[in-house]
Amino acid sequence: MKSPLVHVLVINWNGLEHLEACYDSLIAQSHENARFVLLDNGSTDDSVEFVRQRYGRDSRVRILQFERNMGWSGANNEGMTAALRAGADYVFLLNNDTALAPDCVERLVALGEARSELGAIAPKMRLFHEQQILNSVGLECSIIGACWDRGLGRLDGPEWNAVIPVAGVCGGAMFLRSNALDKAGLLPVDYEIYLDDLDLCLRIWDAGHEIVTCPEAEVRHKFSATMGSGKKLRWKYYLNTRNRWRLILRNWPLRHLPRTTFLALAGEARAIGRALLDGEAWKAWIHARSWLDAFLYIPQAVAERRRQWKQGLRRGRFWPLIRTTPLFFPGTELPENGWYSERTVDGQAVHPIAGEAWLDTQGGETTITLVNPDPGLGAAEVCVEQDGRVVHTLETSSRIEHPVFLDPGTVVFRARRIFRAEDTGERIDIGGYLRVQ
Repeated sequence: MKSPLVHVLVINWNGLEHLEACYDSLIAQSHENARFVLLDNGSTDDSVEFVRQRYGRDSRVRILQFERNMGWSGANNEGMTAALRAGADYVFLLNNDTALAPDCVERLVALGEARSELGAIAPKMRLFHEQQILNSVGLECSIIGACWDRGLGRLDGPEWNAVIPVAGVCGGAMFLRSNALDKAGLLPVDYEIYLDDLDLCLRIWDAGHEIVTCPEAEVRHKFSATMGSGKKLRWKYYLNTRNRWRLILRNWPLRHLPRTTFLALAGEARAIGRALLDGEAWKAWIHARSWLDAFLYIPQAVAERRRQWKQGLRRGRFWPLIRTTPLFFPGTELPENGWYSERTVDGQAVHPIAGEAWLDTQGGETTITLVNPDPGLGAAEVCVEQDGRVVHTLETSSRIEHPVFLDPGTVVFRARRIFRAEDTGERIDIGGYLRVQ
């Protein structure tokens, strides 16, 4: 029996710097019945020529080139339409700044074939340069339409390896069953960006399918948590705020709208108050603008609801996965080389580390301090390693300081115990608090 055909759609706009790592990982996929399609949004940086020259001899590589930038949803919709016409069994939407494990597509297909009710699958996404840190294992959504990546900023570990239902899949690596798209439809282009991936996923649920995670399928992603600054920051804030209302108007069951509206307005009132206290009055204007947009969007939302009704979508199948707390993403912090920002513990400046952290040293005698701010959780233990050998191990329930002699080069601090966010009250998982002098 012929294996299922997968069209991997790589969205690209002037992303030449990312394409080598992405396409090298695609060419190495163990699932052979695949097409790797570059969806190029009118790039001017030789992206298309690079893919054609470097990978064009591989019959699996295809290029769909657009004369103008059609946006994330617009270009992906064109790619999905072409994939469905070509008889693809699955479509895999992929950002160009990703790289897949060699068996990623194979594992996604295996889960899809084993469970015919699945309409979409979320792989495990980790940070490209901090592979110990999660980027996304599915999407979570609150009752007011706020959405965030499940696991973002957390340390990867066994607790993230269960196959569980999720509200949606991150658009950076979104595995979709073709016949689910036939009924649910494609991405909403009027979102421009943000929450359009979740909108599609909610419709997939309502079309009678399910969405789960597949932690065995691994993707690395060059994720950026920054919102930018100036006009770029304000535009992103507006789109996120506006699209939450569009998501609600298009998809929420009518019986939940009164409570949702009350909670959404209360949440935004708090956000406005905080913005005014912080001297960011522009946020208040954006919230007011989003309310006007929501009112003007009602006719389009009604038309979309009618379309869904004619398609036989049963509204609200996703509702058990909608969270009532928190209303907004509580936030996270991402490390750099395994190090988090400075904290003060017992009057001393220290840096939390993730599962491991590393730095370059000129060598010589170095004093390393390990602090455990919560002795009730047990002892902290960190190994100091160079060139694969353990130089010293620090272990303490309170505080320990020890001089060590280091060779020039990279030194690695590897935690033997992780203090989980659920136990510490932090938003991140921590292997210890270190000071290196």
